[in-house]
Amino acid sequence: MQVGDTIYLDYQAATPVDERVLAKMNAAAATLFGNPHSADHVLGWRAAAAIEAAASEIGNLFQIQPDDVLFTSGASEANAMVVRAALARARNDQQSEILVGAGDHSSIINEAERSGLVVRRIRLNDEGAPDIEHLASMINDATVLVSVIGVNNENGSIADIRALGRCCKAHNVMCHVDLAQAPLAFDIDLGDLAIDYATISAHKLYGPKGVGALLIGPTAFRDLEPLIFGAGQQGGRRGGTMPTELIVGFGEACRLFSECASADRERVTDIRGTFVEALVTREAATLIGALDNRHPGNALMRFPGYDASDLLARLQPTIAASSQSACSSGSIEPSHVLLAMGLNRQAASECIRFSFGRFSTHAQANAAVEAISQVLGGIATEQNLDFDEERLTAGSQ
Repeated sequence: MQVGDTIYLDYQAATPVDERVLAKMNAAAATLFGNPHSADHVLGWRAAAAIEAAASEIGNLFQIQPDDVLFTSGASEANAMVVRAALARARNDQQSEILVGAGDHSSIINEAERSGLVVRRIRLNDEGAPDIEHLASMINDATVLVSVIGVNNENGSIADIRALGRCCKAHNVMCHVDLAQAPLAFDIDLGDLAIDYATISAHKLYGPKGVGALLIGPTAFRDLEPLIFGAGQQGGRRGGTMPTELIVGFGEACRLFSECASADRERVTDIRGTFVEALVTREAATLIGALDNRHPGNALMRFPGYDASDLLARLQPTIAASSQSACSSGSIEPSHVLLAMGLNRQAASECIRFSFGRFSTHAQANAAVEAISQVLGGIATEQNLDFDEERLTAGSQ
């Protein structure tokens, strides 16, 4: 996608809202404005029915029942609910610790750290995903919850969530997977996985911001405690008036994705591959991690000798990309994900995450490579570096 002069390469921070989703939301805003909890008139009934239909579309994408979809303001709130559920079980069963992936999203790490329970980190394997063997050596009778990110939002690595579920089930431990990034990477059948809780967010699926869901396993309801009690909406599991338009958009985004997921992934993988190959061939950057077992749109690139924040600033307004997760944007500290992968602080400060998606094109990827090459050449000239500008611009004719 290109917005004015800016090539958008930050899909893992937020996907653009698909025009078809936006049309569905606008129609809902015009006709389904009644409070979905108004039980005495037809407009309330229609809004409630639209929410039920959206839950069905989300359930279809993840192979679960609509009743197992609990709507939230986003994945961060859903993650907080999981930690609250772990606390409830810990009180009942006299357990005391949570295991989280060392590269997990800050929302789950911060909630765990504030829970009062002992938090231990599961190290990352060579690909940057949670190391299941390390998890198996850590889990014990004191463990109440294991939480990992299914697809890492910075390095794009894909966790072995099937093995994770088996390990947790064998020890009777609650299992949570943050799947916010996962639908764009692989098909998900939660009914076939031993996972108690999963969290998702609409704005990672070409839907609107401000709405997500906690997907709940068949036996996990008993530990769930609402963060917001409100007036008992959603069966008392999460209070507050449900945002009909946002939920309708969420459901439509899932329906569309169910239809085009395979084609989307194949096309995005090809565009990402072209981009990575061009930068590597010009010796402008190196890829962090392997292309296998990775989010199809993720290209985490290191630019040795160049500060990522400075490089991104010089690329404005041409390219929108990130030096680390959007939730950590503005932090002066290097990415905790990159440090957990074994990079030192200097190397971590030289990395930029480019991410591609549904509206990316080869032309945009090629233009981005040219813009990066020109900026690197300019920096080299400023610093009087022994830098081969002809190599950077090779193939640009």
